[in-house]
Amino acid sequence: MKRILIVRIDFLGDMVCTTGFIDALKRHWPKAEIHVLANEYNRAVLDGNPDIHAVHSYVYSRQCERNVRPGRLRAVIDRLRLIRRLRRLRFDLAVVPNGGMHKSSIQIARWIGAARWRAHDRDSEFDDRNPEHVATRTPIHEALAGFLLMPEIPAPAIEALRLHVHVDPTLRGHWEQTLGQRTRPRVGLFVCNKAVQRRWSMAKWRRLIDSLQTRADVLVFCDASDRQMAAALSETRARCVFPPNVREMIAAASLLDLVVSADSAPVHIAAALRVPVAALFEDRPEKYLRWHPVGAPHIVLRAGERVDDIGVEAVECAVDQLLRAHVCAYDVE
Repeated sequence: MKRILIVRIDFLGDMVCTTGFIDALKRHWPKAEIHVLANEYNRAVLDGNPDIHAVHSYVYSRQCERNVRPGRLRAVIDRLRLIRRLRRLRFDLAVVPNGGMHKSSIQIARWIGAARWRAHDRDSEFDDRNPEHVATRTPIHEALAGFLLMPEIPAPAIEALRLHVHVDPTLRGHWEQTLGQRTRPRVGLFVCNKAVQRRWSMAKWRRLIDSLQTRADVLVFCDASDRQMAAALSETRARCVFPPNVREMIAAASLLDLVVSADSAPVHIAAALRVPVAALFEDRPEKYLRWHPVGAPHIVLRAGERVDDIGVEAVECAVDQLLRAHVCAYDVE
């Protein structure tokens, strides 16, 4: 193998889950160039990754507003240029490591003319939106989905797998100054979630903040454009922080002692940073077995069909348990 392409053009957390597979590819073929086709959003978690030779930007043909250059005509031109550029690299192997069939990724893997390409098909995929899959197929963690396509590389036990994100030291230094001296455990709360089923109510977040104030410094991570969130939490003593992009968020999260988040990218970023995680999930095995944190101490909380069915007391207990077990530098009693 001289040159391998990984196609991962979906969500941020999905890309984080793929970093353990990328590391295994590089260790198996240390002289191979590992290229990744990513989108402009999820590529940020690959910055500084020594396993990766180059990252290429995917061009959307339908959702043209998501491209660097807007417009349908530019999308067609840029997409043809991308395919031509990737074909010239003459990849020995293209891999689509999604656990489910991702049609756009598979199409690209076919078009670039790699000597071989691998992706899950209708018989091997797992789609948690498909009732037949949920009823008859065993969910496999997304971090292992790529290994199932590569019999050359033995799949590790999920407990032994490690994910990877790399912290920019300059950005970390900036956040060290911004957050100031640490005198108590820092607990980061990621309160935003676009999916209704995975959203914990603001009233419960506020109750959790009030409970944790006595034993931790609570930082609420908000989208840089979401000042309404800060207003909603203004009556608490939590500090709202507004990382302007993913790289800044990773740098700030690296300074935390614990993360509390519903099922979303911060769960996986925290795990890749080896920060303990209290993760809130829907009580559906096809969700929590496939997307739970990997490589860091964690507690998965689940209670019903919606994340909001989880009680505040259960989250408080999980936070206290993780702080006592894994945060040794502070008095957490």
